[in-house]
Amino acid sequence: MRNFMTLIAATAVAVSFATAVCAQQSPLPLASDTLIRYGDDIEGWTVYANKTRGDCLIVSSFGPGSVQMGVAADQSVGYLGVFTQVDIGVQNGLKEIFVDIDGHLYNGVVTTTNGQLKGGYSGGYILTDNPDFKRDVAKKYTMTVFPQTAGAFVVDLRGTYKAMAAGRKCLAEQTPG
Repeated sequence: MRNFMTLIAATAVAVSFATAVCAQQSPLPLASDTLIRYGDDIEGWTVYANKTRGDCLIVSSFGPGSVQMGVAADQSVGYLGVFTQVDIGVQNGLKEIFVDIDGHLYNGVVTTTNGQLKGGYSGGYILTDNPDFKRDVAKKYTMTVFPQTAGAFVVDLRGTYKAMAAGRKCLAEQTPG
């Protein structure tokens, strides 16, 4: 019962944070943004400089899907986007999402994009400023999206630490300073 109450409290905090983040300018990449490949691929990850927004993101493909990660140009908030061609039962709009990273459960509100992506992809983005989440994505090896649901899928996180370092280098070169 205590874990359940903690989860409810954490959910309320995540929902309020996501609402506040959405009210600010979104750091999420748009289909109209100009992305330029930055350097060589790193352990299955490709780094892109977003010339439209002046930031960078890293992208990796896994089986029927793709993962995108990045931060706002001012580094105030990061995002994780997970997209798949598998039917995960996600509809357009805001939806609570859970991810399990090597046994650590995180939640947030994901802005879904079902039906708006080419190639039959659906999924969405989690916005966060949680340093534990960022550390686990960088240092852990397996992320399960929608754990304990019929639409659950696993993402291999190998190489994220090095790719995130390259993304930070890319970002430093995009912003004057």
